[in-house]
Amino acid sequence: MKKGFQVFLAVALVAAMAVPAMAETGINGFYRAKGFVSNFKAFGSGNHVNSSPADVAPANSYVEQRLRLKFSVGEENVKAVAFFEQDMMWGDSSGQSGTRNAGGAIQGDSINIETKNIYLWFKVPDTGTDFTVGLQSVTDPYRGTFMGGADMAGVVSIFKFEPLSFRVGGFTPWERTTNQADDTQLFIAEAKIAPVKDLNVGLNFYFIRDGADALGAASGEINAANNAAQFLGGNQVVAGVTKIYMPGVNFDFNAGVAKVSGFGFVQFGDRVFDSGAPKTKFGGYAADLRVDANAGPVKVFLEGLYTSGDKPGTSDKIEGVVVAEDFKMQSSSSNAYAMDLLILTTNGDDLNTARGLIYSTNNNRVQAGYAMNGVRLGSTLLAAGATMKLGDKMTGKVGAGYLRANELAPAALTGTNLNVSKKMGTEVNANVNYNIMKGLDFGLYGAYAWLGDGYKVSGSPEPDNLYDAHFRLNYAF
Repeated sequence: MKKGFQVFLAVALVAAMAVPAMAETGINGFYRAKGFVSNFKAFGSGNHVNSSPADVAPANSYVEQRLRLKFSVGEENVKAVAFFEQDMMWGDSSGQSGTRNAGGAIQGDSINIETKNIYLWFKVPDTGTDFTVGLQSVTDPYRGTFMGGADMAGVVSIFKFEPLSFRVGGFTPWERTTNQADDTQLFIAEAKIAPVKDLNVGLNFYFIRDGADALGAASGEINAANNAAQFLGGNQVVAGVTKIYMPGVNFDFNAGVAKVSGFGFVQFGDRVFDSGAPKTKFGGYAADLRVDANAGPVKVFLEGLYTSGDKPGTSDKIEGVVVAEDFKMQSSSSNAYAMDLLILTTNGDDLNTARGLIYSTNNNRVQAGYAMNGVRLGSTLLAAGATMKLGDKMTGKVGAGYLRANELAPAALTGTNLNVSKKMGTEVNANVNYNIMKGLDFGLYGAYAWLGDGYKVSGSPEPDNLYDAHFRLNYAF
């Protein structure tokens, strides 16, 4: 591992020295280590909500780390960017070749550097138009509810026609073959305008075409002709073409004492099967409202998010909102990171052990028997938090959240009762962070979640409530 990184760094430095004198070079990123004691967060897959007869949820204890390096070279109007990542758990394995998130055991020596982004950015001379071409990170204007930090290959352009500014782009999240007919494609068009002072409004339109069966037949109780297509993404089962149209709006308004922001979007379209089976209609929607305010020295927020779910018993309509993760765009790429919850949902600060009672905003995967057969239960998420300075170098934060499904599951899931109850959990969390020096911070984090009735199965012991305690050491450069 050490030798490999030295060679990698040497090549990067030689390349940086070899570029023309006028070119600018830069390296930035972060190193982050987190140490956990938790009965929920863990390495590997499996059931992380305990429902065993013994009713003893084991405590997991481990340290994980991540290094991200972003290299850029270019001039004022053009830059080439490469973004790399290396993850590991202390003591996990060594001498690995091509294994992700490993190499922390004695001797290390693993080939484990991941490519996050590689793209070219350039600005058209004498215009306000720029382009980003290649593998890049993309987030929607809906706080990541549809896609947040999704790494995809494509082209994005940002330009202005006063008083409007635009972002348009096209991506290929999944390519089964080089035949365009069986690709998954995403096209985005966003416009922003400030109709009055302190008010910004975004008008957006997305289009998804899936010919790669990346989405699958998303209904959990689909009719008999198509029941072979029940799965949660990832496997080609039934050939067909899905087209989803997604108009939406987002806004933010600075009211002086508070900032109010929100969004809403709907989805419509259909999936046509090559077999001639009846088509499936789409009708999902989502909405969000958030208030941020200053109460003296304390910064507070209150946010609510609603995503529609698939109704049990329907076979010809998907009423649950479809999100990026459903199209293999990226695991956990549809999120509610702005709520800063640690157990109910995944968190934007997660490294390798990203765990949440739900993995995506449409609630298509549930911890404890989370093979959902493509069913989207939808979610209602409520969160609140307060942050304040505790000194020149220390900051504290407390938060709380509530989670429920919006539809019942069509059948019992292993370790859950979500076909009877929609209640999933309630969380409280807190953290304190200390700035050691410029760029270097140390923090202590804790969270506790009471599981809802959706995890309490009749005739079985109640599962343990969940906790997460960890430290965080972060150096940003």
